[in-house]
Amino acid sequence: MGYNAHSQAILNEYKYVIVPKRFEGFRSENQYQTSTLVKYYLVKQGFNAFYEDVLPEDLNEDRCLGLVSSLEEDSSMFATRVTVVFKDCQGTERYRTQVGISKIKQYVEAYREAITEAFQSLKNFYFSYSPKVESNETVILNFKDDVKTLPPPATDPAENSISDKTADTDMPLESVSDKEKAAPLTQPTEVMEAITLEDAVAEEDASETLEIRTLYAQRTDTGYQLVDMEPSIQFYLQETSMPNIYLAQRKGQAGLLYKKNEQWVFEYYEGDDRLQEVIQIKF
Repeated sequence: MGYNAHSQAILNEYKYVIVPKRFEGFRSENQYQTSTLVKYYLVKQGFNAFYEDVLPEDLNEDRCLGLVSSLEEDSSMFATRVTVVFKDCQGTERYRTQVGISKIKQYVEAYREAITEAFQSLKNFYFSYSPKVESNETVILNFKDDVKTLPPPATDPAENSISDKTADTDMPLESVSDKEKAAPLTQPTEVMEAITLEDAVAEEDASETLEIRTLYAQRTDTGYQLVDMEPSIQFYLQETSMPNIYLAQRKGQAGLLYKKNEQWVFEYYEGDDRLQEVIQIKF
């Protein structure tokens, strides 16, 4: 099944992704940390991923709002091979990743490497919920259960060896500290100083300015994601070697986000026109 942008865009039609605590073919919950790893990478890509026993109310009432993830395995005694597959509420396959392969002999490390490689299919994809049928329903991102760091691998070789596949090496689901979990978004008590468009673009006569927005920064592995008060992700920022300068991406628009005169400016091109947008950001 293709890994192109069209097939990936299908994922945006579903509000949630359900992650089983025990994938089919595995003997116990989160065996070899498989559920933790799949949910970790889904959350990293911006998906609203939930375990099957802690679903949001609207998903409980309508399972067709979400996709169900599964782990398809084709391993041998020489290599671990896995593919992450997404199916809708009718059981129809909607997307599958590339095959992730590992030749590591320790099971926990092998599944970690194989699942990581499988998710390379979605490396440049960022989730943005866009249902086929228009709805007035607010998209709510729940950050409470997000996995922000991977749990450490098991250290007992006797439990992880390929030569003894009957050994369990399960880790507790969501084995991360409370400090590592993202705090829920709340209305900030401090508001940034008022910003004027005139100050931000005084030296840029050739550029066009758009309205000021207020967004809130959440840390990611490579920079930040900026969300509004719904919350809904509006920007993905990647750090550069220069302070206060980020590579910025927003729903098909790519440009730079930089700080100028104590203001944050998003600069990008539309055709031959260079545009600027002043944004209020709360870090």
